Amino acid sequence: MSADPAITSATRSPLAIIAGGGDFPPRLAEIVTGSGRPLFVAALEGAADPAGFGAADLQSYRLGQLGRLLDELRRRSITELVLIGSLPRPSFAALRPEASTLKYLPHFARAFRGGDDHLLRGVVSFFEGQGFAVHGPADIAPDMTAPIGALGRRMASPEQKALIARGFELLAALSPFDVGQAAILADHRVIAIEAAEGTDAMIRRVADMVASGRLRIAKGDGVLVKAPKDGQDLRVDMPAIGPQTLRNVVAAGLAGIGLRAGRVLVGDAAGLGRLADQSGLFVEGVARDGA
Repeated sequence: MSADPAITSATRSPLAIIAGGGDFPPRLAEIVTGSGRPLFVAALEGAADPAGFGAADLQSYRLGQLGRLLDELRRRSITELVLIGSLPRPSFAALRPEASTLKYLPHFARAFRGGDDHLLRGVVSFFEGQGFAVHGPADIAPDMTAPIGALGRRMASPEQKALIARGFELLAALSPFDVGQAAILADHRVIAIEAAEGTDAMIRRVADMVASGRLRIAKGDGVLVKAPKDGQDLRVDMPAIGPQTLRNVVAAGLAGIGLRAGRVLVGDAAGLGRLADQSGLFVEGVARDGA
C-alpha cells in the first residue's frame, strides 16, 4: 500500500490519538490508518464518540485515568501522540483520579492556575516530561488545514479582503489577553469578538441580533475571521471550523470566512468548499505576510 500524501512523517512507528469531541479526531484517524501507520485511539469519555472511529484500535478513558493511559501507551511502545478534538475545560475537583494518577496531580494543579493557554501548555509539558513527542494534527496531516486561496468557487472581493486583513490585525492585537480566535466585522467596524463562548456561539449571537433588528448587515458585507493567537501552541490548540460554522454564518447573513492558511483546521477542505458553494459563501485561506 502506498503512503497517503497527506501524511508528512516518514516513520511508521505507532501513533496515539488522544481524542476529544467533534469530527476532526475521526478524520485524522482515517488518514493515519489509510497511510498504513499503526494507530491507537484513546477516546476521552464525555467528549469523543467511539462509534465515529469505525474499526480503529480504541480504548476509552476518563481524565482521572491518566496513569492507566500512560501504562497502556508504554505497553504498546508508543512514543508519539496527537491531542485533538474539543474538550470542555474540566474543574480540577472533577478529575476523580485513580490511584495510578495521584502522583501526577501536582503538575496539573499548577496547570489549572491560569487561562486555557496555560492549561494546554501544561498538558504538553506533562507528556513531553513523560518522554512522549507531541505532534500537532497539521504535522501529521497538513491537508486537514485551510489551503491558501478559496476552498470553493467564490472568492472574497477587494472590500472583503480588506475586512479580513483588519480582522487579523484585531486578533493579533488581542493575543496577549488570551481571548478568542475569531471575530466578525461588517460595515468597516467590529461586530463581535469571540470570548469564552466559542466561535459558533459568537456567530449565533450575531444572528440573533440580526433577527431581532438590533443589527443590520448589508448583502455582501460581513465576514468571519479565524486565526490563532500569536504564540499559540498549534499542537494542542489549533483553531477550527466545520460545516456547522458555515451554517451559522449563513444564518447571520455574513458573506464569507477568512482563515489563516495552514493554521486553521478545516478537516475535509474539498467538502467544505462544496458546502460553501451551496451556501453562497466564500471561504478563503490567507497566508501570513511573508509566508
